[in-house]
Amino acid sequence: MCYKRFTLKNHPQEATPLGLITLFAAIVIFAAAIAGPHSSAAQARPVAGEASGTLTVDGKSIALRYSYAMAQPNTFDKGKTDIAVLLTEDPLAGDALKDIEDLRDATHEIHGWAYFKINDQGKPIHEVIDHPAAGGNVLMMSGFTHAEFAPKKMKKSKVAGSFTTSKAEDFVGHKYEIKVDFSAPLLQAKRPEPLPDAKTGKALPRDGGEPGKAYMAYLKAIRDNDIAALRKTNLASKMQNATDEELKRGIEFLAAMTPADAKVTRGYVKGDKAVLYLEGTQEGEKQYGTVEFAREKKAWYIVKENWSNTPPGK
Repeated sequence: MCYKRFTLKNHPQEATPLGLITLFAAIVIFAAAIAGPHSSAAQARPVAGEASGTLTVDGKSIALRYSYAMAQPNTFDKGKTDIAVLLTEDPLAGDALKDIEDLRDATHEIHGWAYFKINDQGKPIHEVIDHPAAGGNVLMMSGFTHAEFAPKKMKKSKVAGSFTTSKAEDFVGHKYEIKVDFSAPLLQAKRPEPLPDAKTGKALPRDGGEPGKAYMAYLKAIRDNDIAALRKTNLASKMQNATDEELKRGIEFLAAMTPADAKVTRGYVKGDKAVLYLEGTQEGEKQYGTVEFAREKKAWYIVKENWSNTPPGK
Protein backbone atom coordinates (compact mmCIF):
# COMPACT_ATOMS: atom_id res chain seq x y z
CA MET A 1 0.00 0.00 0.00
CA CYS A 2 1.43 3.38 -0.93
CA TYR A 3 0.74 6.69 0.75
CA LYS A 4 0.85 9.89 -1.23
CA ARG A 5 1.11 13.57 -0.61
CA PHE A 6 0.99 16.24 -3.26
CA THR A 7 -0.57 19.47 -4.37
CA LEU A 8 -2.16 20.42 -7.67
CA LYS A 9 -2.48 24.08 -8.57
CA ASN A 10 -6.03 25.35 -9.03
CA HIS A 11 -7.51 21.90 -9.56
CA PRO A 12 -6.44 19.65 -6.67
CA GLN A 13 -7.42 16.00 -6.33
CA GLU A 14 -7.39 13.83 -3.28
CA ALA A 15 -4.59 11.29 -3.05
CA THR A 16 -5.38 8.12 -1.14
CA PRO A 17 -3.61 4.96 0.00
CA LEU A 18 -5.03 3.08 -2.97
CA GLY A 19 -4.69 5.81 -5.55
CA LEU A 20 -8.41 6.55 -5.70
CA ILE A 21 -9.43 9.20 -8.20
CA THR A 22 -12.84 10.81 -7.92
CA LEU A 23 -13.95 12.64 -11.04
CA PHE A 24 -16.88 14.35 -9.38
CA ALA A 25 -14.67 15.70 -6.62
CA ALA A 26 -12.07 16.79 -9.15
CA ILE A 27 -14.58 18.80 -11.16
CA VAL A 28 -16.11 20.39 -8.09
CA ILE A 29 -12.85 21.14 -6.30
CA PHE A 30 -10.86 22.60 -9.18
CA ALA A 31 -13.78 24.89 -10.05
CA ALA A 32 -14.19 25.95 -6.44
CA ALA A 33 -10.46 26.49 -5.97
CA ILE A 34 -10.57 29.55 -8.19
CA ALA A 35 -13.93 30.87 -7.11
CA GLY A 36 -14.16 33.25 -4.21
CA PRO A 37 -16.39 32.51 -1.22
CA HIS A 38 -19.92 33.84 -1.21
CA SER A 39 -22.98 33.54 0.94
CA SER A 40 -26.54 34.69 1.08
CA ALA A 41 -27.79 36.67 4.04
CA ALA A 42 -31.22 35.17 3.43
CA GLN A 43 -29.89 31.68 4.11
CA ALA A 44 -29.57 30.48 7.70
CA ARG A 45 -26.08 29.17 8.33
CA PRO A 46 -25.69 25.58 9.55
CA VAL A 47 -25.02 25.20 13.25
CA ALA A 48 -21.27 25.29 13.75
CA GLY A 49 -19.14 24.06 16.58
CA GLU A 50 -16.35 26.05 18.14
CA ALA A 51 -12.69 26.15 17.18
CA SER A 52 -9.81 28.06 18.66
CA GLY A 53 -6.37 28.07 17.12
CA THR A 54 -4.28 28.87 14.07
CA LEU A 55 -3.33 27.35 10.74
CA THR A 56 0.07 28.54 9.53
CA VAL A 57 1.67 28.06 6.12
CA ASP A 58 5.02 29.60 5.25
CA GLY A 59 4.91 31.78 8.35
CA LYS A 60 1.48 33.27 7.65
CA SER A 61 -1.29 32.40 10.09
CA ILE A 62 -5.06 32.42 9.84
CA ALA A 63 -7.46 31.90 12.73
CA LEU A 64 -9.68 28.82 12.75
CA ARG A 65 -12.93 29.78 14.49
CA TYR A 66 -15.55 27.27 13.36
CA SER A 67 -15.73 23.48 13.43
CA TYR A 68 -17.95 20.85 11.80
CA ALA A 69 -17.92 17.06 12.20
CA MET A 70 -19.58 14.28 10.23
CA ALA A 71 -19.78 10.49 10.51
CA GLN A 72 -19.36 9.15 6.96
CA PRO A 73 -18.55 5.86 5.19
CA ASN A 74 -14.88 4.95 4.81
CA THR A 75 -13.72 5.53 1.24
CA PHE A 76 -12.58 1.94 0.71
CA ASP A 77 -14.75 -0.04 3.10
CA LYS A 78 -18.35 1.18 3.21
CA GLY A 79 -18.96 -1.06 6.21
CA LYS A 80 -16.67 1.15 8.30
CA THR A 81 -17.30 4.70 9.43
CA ASP A 82 -14.83 7.59 9.57
CA ILE A 83 -15.31 10.85 11.39
CA ALA A 84 -14.52 13.87 9.26
CA VAL A 85 -13.62 17.17 10.91
CA LEU A 86 -13.62 20.52 9.10
CA LEU A 87 -12.04 23.57 10.76
CA THR A 88 -12.69 26.89 9.03
CA GLU A 89 -11.78 30.55 9.17
CA ASP A 90 -15.28 31.60 8.06
CA PRO A 91 -18.65 29.93 8.67
CA LEU A 92 -20.22 27.72 6.00
CA ALA A 93 -23.07 28.91 3.80
CA GLY A 94 -26.62 27.94 4.67
CA ASP A 95 -26.98 24.96 2.34
CA ALA A 96 -23.38 23.71 2.50
CA LEU A 97 -24.21 20.63 4.58
CA LYS A 98 -27.37 19.65 2.74
CA ASP A 99 -27.41 16.10 1.32
CA ILE A 100 -23.62 15.61 1.26
CA GLU A 101 -21.84 12.25 1.52
CA ASP A 102 -18.46 13.72 2.54
CA LEU A 103 -17.89 16.74 4.76
CA ARG A 104 -15.23 17.98 2.37
CA ASP A 105 -17.97 18.63 -0.17
CA ALA A 106 -18.95 21.57 2.04
CA THR A 107 -15.70 23.41 1.18
CA HIS A 108 -16.63 24.19 -2.42
CA GLU A 109 -17.21 27.87 -1.84
CA ILE A 110 -14.82 28.78 0.98
CA HIS A 111 -11.08 29.13 1.48
CA GLY A 112 -9.01 28.99 4.64
CA TRP A 113 -9.67 25.59 6.22
CA ALA A 114 -8.25 22.29 7.45
CA TYR A 115 -9.98 18.96 6.86
CA PHE A 116 -9.20 15.67 8.60
CA LYS A 117 -10.57 12.14 8.58
CA ILE A 118 -10.30 9.91 11.64
CA ASN A 119 -10.81 6.16 11.26
CA ASP A 120 -12.75 3.82 13.54
CA GLN A 121 -9.56 3.23 15.56
CA GLY A 122 -9.35 6.93 16.41
CA LYS A 123 -6.36 7.46 14.11
CA PRO A 124 -6.17 10.46 11.75
CA ILE A 125 -5.78 9.07 8.22
CA HIS A 126 -6.32 12.03 5.93
CA GLU A 127 -5.35 15.70 5.99
CA VAL A 128 -6.20 18.50 3.53
CA ILE A 129 -5.15 22.13 3.96
CA ASP A 130 -6.45 25.20 2.12
CA HIS A 131 -4.45 28.33 2.98
CA PRO A 132 -3.92 31.59 1.04
CA ALA A 133 -0.14 31.29 1.37
CA ALA A 134 -0.22 28.14 -0.76
CA GLY A 135 -1.02 30.25 -3.83
CA GLY A 136 -4.22 28.53 -4.90
CA ASN A 137 -2.93 25.06 -4.09
CA VAL A 138 -4.56 22.59 -1.73
CA LEU A 139 -2.12 20.48 0.31
CA MET A 140 -3.11 16.86 0.84
CA MET A 141 -1.86 13.84 2.74
CA SER A 142 -3.44 10.38 3.05
CA GLY A 143 -2.59 7.30 5.06
CA PHE A 144 -1.07 9.40 7.84
CA THR A 145 -1.04 13.06 8.82
CA HIS A 146 1.45 15.70 9.91
CA ALA A 147 -0.87 16.83 12.69
CA GLU A 148 -1.43 14.66 15.75
CA PHE A 149 -4.99 14.16 16.95
CA ALA A 150 -5.82 14.18 20.66
CA PRO A 151 -9.46 13.25 21.36
CA LYS A 152 -11.30 14.88 24.24
CA LYS A 153 -14.83 13.70 23.56
CA MET A 154 -15.98 11.13 20.99
CA LYS A 155 -19.72 10.60 21.35
CA LYS A 156 -22.58 9.88 18.97
CA SER A 157 -23.74 13.48 19.20
CA LYS A 158 -20.50 15.40 19.68
CA VAL A 159 -16.78 15.31 18.86
CA ALA A 160 -14.09 17.34 20.58
CA GLY A 161 -10.32 17.29 20.50
CA SER A 162 -7.26 18.98 19.07
CA PHE A 163 -5.00 18.81 16.03
CA THR A 164 -1.41 19.86 16.64
CA THR A 165 1.96 19.79 14.91
CA SER A 166 4.94 19.79 17.27
CA LYS A 167 7.02 21.88 14.85
CA ALA A 168 6.88 23.39 11.38
CA GLU A 169 6.51 20.45 8.97
CA ASP A 170 7.51 20.32 5.31
CA PHE A 171 4.30 19.82 3.37
CA VAL A 172 5.05 19.57 -0.35
CA GLY A 173 7.48 22.47 -0.33
CA HIS A 174 5.55 24.55 2.21
CA LYS A 175 6.16 24.97 5.94
CA TYR A 176 3.01 23.91 7.74
CA GLU A 177 1.85 24.22 11.35
CA ILE A 178 -1.49 23.81 13.04
CA LYS A 179 -2.60 24.15 16.63
CA VAL A 180 -6.32 24.11 17.21
CA ASP A 181 -8.87 22.90 19.75
CA PHE A 182 -12.41 22.17 18.61
CA SER A 183 -15.81 20.94 19.72
CA ALA A 184 -18.55 20.21 17.19
CA PRO A 185 -21.93 18.47 16.89
CA LEU A 186 -21.53 15.14 15.06
CA LEU A 187 -23.67 15.08 11.93
CA GLN A 188 -24.54 12.03 9.85
CA ALA A 189 -23.57 11.91 6.19
CA LYS A 190 -26.13 11.16 3.53
CA ARG A 191 -25.81 7.49 2.66
CA PRO A 192 -25.47 6.83 -1.08
CA GLU A 193 -28.00 4.57 -2.76
CA PRO A 194 -26.66 1.12 -3.72
CA LEU A 195 -25.44 0.82 -7.29
CA PRO A 196 -27.29 -1.48 -9.72
CA ASP A 197 -25.81 -4.97 -9.87
CA ALA A 198 -26.55 -8.39 -11.34
CA LYS A 199 -29.35 -8.95 -8.81
CA THR A 200 -31.02 -5.56 -8.79
CA GLY A 201 -30.38 -4.36 -12.35
CA LYS A 202 -29.97 -5.46 -15.95
CA ALA A 203 -26.57 -6.26 -17.44
CA LEU A 204 -25.39 -3.79 -20.07
CA PRO A 205 -23.84 -4.90 -23.40
CA ARG A 206 -20.12 -5.67 -23.52
CA ASP A 207 -19.32 -2.11 -24.66
CA GLY A 208 -21.43 -0.55 -21.90
CA GLY A 209 -24.34 0.35 -24.16
CA GLU A 210 -25.47 3.98 -24.08
CA PRO A 211 -23.62 4.76 -20.82
CA GLY A 212 -20.50 3.29 -22.43
CA LYS A 213 -20.89 5.65 -25.41
CA ALA A 214 -21.27 8.59 -23.01
CA TYR A 215 -18.06 7.62 -21.22
CA MET A 216 -16.10 7.28 -24.45
CA ALA A 217 -17.37 10.73 -25.46
CA TYR A 218 -15.99 12.04 -22.18
CA LEU A 219 -12.57 10.45 -22.85
CA LYS A 220 -12.53 11.93 -26.34
CA ALA A 221 -13.40 15.39 -24.99
CA ILE A 222 -10.44 15.17 -22.62
CA ARG A 223 -8.05 13.99 -25.35
CA ASP A 224 -9.25 16.70 -27.74
CA ASN A 225 -9.26 19.41 -25.06
CA ASP A 226 -12.84 20.09 -26.10
CA ILE A 227 -14.48 22.14 -23.34
CA ALA A 228 -17.94 22.26 -24.91
CA ALA A 229 -18.00 18.49 -25.36
CA LEU A 230 -16.77 17.95 -21.80
CA ARG A 231 -19.64 19.98 -20.35
CA LYS A 232 -22.11 17.69 -22.11
CA THR A 233 -20.81 14.56 -20.39
CA ASN A 234 -21.14 15.51 -16.71
CA LEU A 235 -23.98 16.58 -14.42
CA ALA A 236 -21.81 18.18 -11.75
CA SER A 237 -23.21 21.68 -11.29
CA LYS A 238 -19.75 23.10 -10.69
CA MET A 239 -18.68 21.92 -14.13
CA GLN A 240 -21.69 23.56 -15.72
CA ASN A 241 -21.13 26.82 -13.83
CA ALA A 242 -17.35 26.95 -14.28
CA THR A 243 -15.90 29.31 -16.89
CA ASP A 244 -14.11 28.00 -19.97
CA GLU A 245 -10.82 29.21 -18.49
CA GLU A 246 -11.42 27.22 -15.31
CA LEU A 247 -12.27 24.12 -17.30
CA LYS A 248 -9.16 24.51 -19.46
CA ARG A 249 -7.07 24.34 -16.31
CA GLY A 250 -9.04 21.35 -15.09
CA ILE A 251 -9.08 19.31 -18.27
CA GLU A 252 -5.30 18.91 -18.17
CA PHE A 253 -5.62 17.43 -14.70
CA LEU A 254 -8.41 15.08 -15.77
CA ALA A 255 -6.31 13.89 -18.71
CA ALA A 256 -3.39 13.13 -16.39
CA MET A 257 -5.50 11.24 -13.88
CA THR A 258 -7.73 9.16 -16.18
CA PRO A 259 -6.27 6.04 -17.88
CA ALA A 260 -6.17 6.67 -21.62
CA ASP A 261 -6.68 2.96 -22.36
CA ALA A 262 -9.79 2.57 -20.19
CA LYS A 263 -12.05 -0.30 -21.34
CA VAL A 264 -15.45 -1.40 -20.07
CA THR A 265 -15.47 -4.85 -18.42
CA ARG A 266 -19.09 -4.95 -17.26
CA GLY A 267 -22.02 -2.72 -16.39
CA TYR A 268 -25.56 -2.65 -15.02
CA VAL A 269 -28.58 -0.42 -15.38
CA LYS A 270 -31.70 0.09 -13.30
CA GLY A 271 -34.16 2.73 -14.40
CA ASP A 272 -32.33 6.01 -14.83
CA LYS A 273 -29.20 4.87 -13.01
CA ALA A 274 -26.30 2.86 -14.36
CA VAL A 275 -22.78 1.84 -13.40
CA LEU A 276 -19.81 0.80 -15.53
CA TYR A 277 -16.72 -1.06 -14.34
CA LEU A 278 -13.55 -0.41 -16.32
CA GLU A 279 -9.89 -1.35 -16.42
CA GLY A 280 -6.88 0.62 -17.61
CA THR A 281 -3.26 1.40 -16.79
CA GLN A 282 -1.75 4.48 -15.20
CA GLU A 283 2.03 4.89 -14.86
CA GLY A 284 2.44 1.20 -15.65
CA GLU A 285 0.05 0.03 -12.93
CA LYS A 286 -3.31 -1.60 -13.58
CA GLN A 287 -6.25 0.50 -12.44
CA TYR A 288 -9.92 -0.32 -11.91
CA GLY A 289 -12.64 2.23 -12.50
CA THR A 290 -16.20 2.58 -11.26
CA VAL A 291 -18.31 5.15 -13.10
CA GLU A 292 -21.83 6.10 -12.04
CA PHE A 293 -24.35 7.53 -14.49
CA ALA A 294 -27.75 9.18 -14.43
CA ARG A 295 -30.18 9.58 -17.33
CA GLU A 296 -31.91 12.85 -18.04
CA LYS A 297 -34.06 13.51 -21.10
CA LYS A 298 -32.99 10.17 -22.59
CA ALA A 299 -29.27 11.04 -22.38
CA TRP A 300 -26.73 9.46 -20.01
CA TYR A 301 -24.39 11.66 -17.98
CA ILE A 302 -21.47 10.93 -15.64
CA VAL A 303 -22.28 11.53 -11.98
CA LYS A 304 -19.15 10.18 -10.29
CA GLU A 305 -15.98 8.34 -11.29
CA ASN A 306 -13.53 6.45 -9.07
CA TRP A 307 -10.24 4.77 -9.99
CA SER A 308 -8.23 2.49 -7.71
CA ASN A 309 -5.47 -0.10 -8.01
CA THR A 310 -7.74 -2.51 -6.12
CA PRO A 311 -10.59 -4.10 -8.11
CA PRO A 312 -14.12 -3.45 -6.84
CA GLY A 313 -16.11 -6.34 -5.42
CA LYS A 314 -18.17 -8.24 -7.92
